[in-house]
Amino acid sequence: MIRSAARFWTSKFHAHLRFAPSIGLLSVKHSTHFSKRNLTDVVKSSSSALKLVWHNGTTHEFKNVWLRDQCQCPECVHTTTKQKLVDTASIPLDVTPAEVTLSDVGKLKITWSNENHTSAYDIEWLRERASERFSSRRRPKLWKTGVSFDSLPKARYSRIMDSDADLYELLSGFYDYGFAIVNDVPLVEDTVEKFANRLAYVKETFYGRLFDVIAYPDADASHLAYTSQALDLHMDMNYMEKSPGGQVLHCLESQGPPNQAVSFFVDGFAVANWLRENHLTAFHVLTSLPVRHAINVKGTKYSNYVPTICLDSNGEVEEVHVNNRTLKTSDIPNQMVQPFFSAYRTFVNKLRDGSTEVRFNLKEGDLILFNNRRILHARTAYETSKLRRRLQGCYLDSDVLVAHLNFLEEKCGQRV
Repeated sequence: MIRSAARFWTSKFHAHLRFAPSIGLLSVKHSTHFSKRNLTDVVKSSSSALKLVWHNGTTHEFKNVWLRDQCQCPECVHTTTKQKLVDTASIPLDVTPAEVTLSDVGKLKITWSNENHTSAYDIEWLRERASERFSSRRRPKLWKTGVSFDSLPKARYSRIMDSDADLYELLSGFYDYGFAIVNDVPLVEDTVEKFANRLAYVKETFYGRLFDVIAYPDADASHLAYTSQALDLHMDMNYMEKSPGGQVLHCLESQGPPNQAVSFFVDGFAVANWLRENHLTAFHVLTSLPVRHAINVKGTKYSNYVPTICLDSNGEVEEVHVNNRTLKTSDIPNQMVQPFFSAYRTFVNKLRDGSTEVRFNLKEGDLILFNNRRILHARTAYETSKLRRRLQGCYLDSDVLVAHLNFLEEKCGQRV
């Protein structure tokens, strides 16, 4: 049976606690040396929560049920696999502390009243969790008006392949800006796969593990990208249930004048946020109406419904899906046709106005990594008689990239 109230002890911090009589008091056992720590006291802020009081007066509240679920002892987390053993659904919602102790080794210990179990929490860990939970999580750094090629993340291939610290910086920059460029990559076929495996692993599609972007005669081309025609701003594979999160392109050959096959990129997140600030109705249309993207590949038809702009649980932009070549508007409900065409026109015109666009010529030995659900890419047309050009590319899963970033973050002593 769960006891309805916690036990109370004498505490030298009672003078502080008496200033908050309305929230109830929970006396805490303190180590003799604990006053040197950054955490000065723990207050029972309600029947279901504890409030941690830091030396600078900052407070953070933690629900009892959340604290119980975070226990890291061997009974609650497997010591080898680090997988969770405590059953979240079995924790009583009214779980309460029977005893709270602040130790001189930086631990908050709680003995729970409804079971013979003691949990210990590292105080710095609690501080970090409080920071994560009470402040907004790290958001992408949006490309601003006038963004330049020089302002985006860059790295040298040899350093990325040899140094975890440099790889961390590259992945961190990619996380922030959705884009990174790597220089001095060997002009050797399949190097793009070696690079991709350093970051994550190749996401195989019906195009294969790797694909070549090279101009074929129009009659022989299986995709518009495999011609010399211009490609408008787009994302790849919106017609799949989950389009690839990352794309890598390695320039193996580019010999010709600089006005041929110019690459350009636009930050879809920046323009989506511009749309929210300046055309809220259009923003609501594009975030709420799933539209179809489809393609026919050698007789196999792929199709997917997805909003043009996707939001996360906090209402922040987390995906953009634009590709005029695969967009199918034939089944948009009649009452939404005018709103969609108007909103989509406003959005795409802003994408094309160049305000958040970066243009450059891919040189031999250049490799670009970009977020395929954030950054739109395009190229100008070129004449095969004037330019010999070959790119080799592949796709990556963004969750694997983020997992590797998190791993390197801990290894390199950094924090995202």
